Amino acid sequence: MRYNQRQDRRKYNLDITICRQSICKEDDLDSHTCTYTIDQSTRFSSIFKDLIEKKYFPDVLGNDAVWTLCCGKDDLISWKTKDNKFYSRFVDGEPPILRVKRWAASASIHFCYCSSSIERARQIFTMFNGLKFHIWHEGFMSEYESYHISQAIEDEWRRSLTRR
Repeated sequence: MRYNQRQDRRKYNLDITICRQSICKEDDLDSHTCTYTIDQSTRFSSIFKDLIEKKYFPDVLGNDAVWTLCCGKDDLISWKTKDNKFYSRFVDGEPPILRVKRWAASASIHFCYCSSSIERARQIFTMFNGLKFHIWHEGFMSEYESYHISQAIEDEWRRSLTRR
């Protein structure tokens, strides 16, 4: 991603690849990859909301699915479909995509699917080995707490982590 410093930065655009996980075998019939053009001011949240508006994400029976926007290895924003609620890891405000070199270099966004909120909660819990400080520190606590996981379930998840 190089451009002449004299160019007007507002005119600089980048094409990024967007892809999402399939949710079932029938969903595998179509490609879920598309190209999206971003500029200096584009943020992940605006792309996410635009794709929702364009019906990029399939309707799921029960509507308890969670979609997570990932760029490279960064898990950045989750959308709880049931509540139509977004959870972001940007504690100091979301920067434009092109301001962060690793995101611009990646030039791709992948949406991961969790069939239920409890599956997403377990994903977060195990990502940090059940350590609540790290869940909080990395910006996942508000999302994790929204799933209302009982102590008994967390204890079971901890036991499964120690069995590995």
